[in-house]
Amino acid sequence: GESLVSGFMCRDPVQMGVGVDGSKTATCSVVCKDHEWKEGMANNADVLLMSRRDPYESVCSRKLMDMWCRLKQEGRAKQAPQAEKDTYHRKCLREYDVEALEAQNQCKELMRMQARIYQGRREAGGVINYDVLLSDYHTSPEVQVSEIAKGMGICREAYEDKALVKLIVTMGTLLHDKPDQDMGVTMMHDVHTDAQRKAKCSKLREMMRGDAVCREWMDGNAAAESNAILREMEKRRQ
Repeated sequence: GESLVSGFMCRDPVQMGVGVDGSKTATCSVVCKDHEWKEGMANNADVLLMSRRDPYESVCSRKLMDMWCRLKQEGRAKQAPQAEKDTYHRKCLREYDVEALEAQNQCKELMRMQARIYQGRREAGGVINYDVLLSDYHTSPEVQVSEIAKGMGICREAYEDKALVKLIVTMGTLLHDKPDQDMGVTMMHDVHTDAQRKAKCSKLREMMRGDAVCREWMDGNAAAESNAILREMEKRRQ
């Protein structure tokens, strides 16, 4: 397109006039990061790229960001009082079995997010153009950048240009190493270190593996093929 806009929780591009003949934004391009489908996106996004990483690291990140041991509110007529929330939070952090259930539920919520994206795209008749594993990006970033470019429909001359690919990798490394400076570009949260994970999440892997559904997903490197929740959704759709 002639211009580019990026963001989070984006609207349906057709509703914004992207690709619509006669619209002022007809030749614009939209790059959007999201964790859930918004109305129309599954049908009208031209390219869908996914990323995934070790489920343990994803769940640990949620704990480090304090998205952890929150009292569930489903089924309540009104919010629980703060004292009840605080009591549950302390109990969850103190008792192994309670926190283990929290870790397993967090794992399965991430599985549901992945499943809803895959399922929504398939129901719309679309495809996932590429799904990159973070550890593969660490070991072979140039390969992954080229594969992402292919998935986007970038021309072969560009994704086989070693200097251009190296530039993209270097830019990505800079954005990763300074996440607080360009969040408007990356839409990412803080980068968590192995030291932080060791200090706060040393028992999480064991806890997560206590659930068979979560364990399969962990062993499959969070691939869609190892997501039992997605398989169940597919069975219901058929």
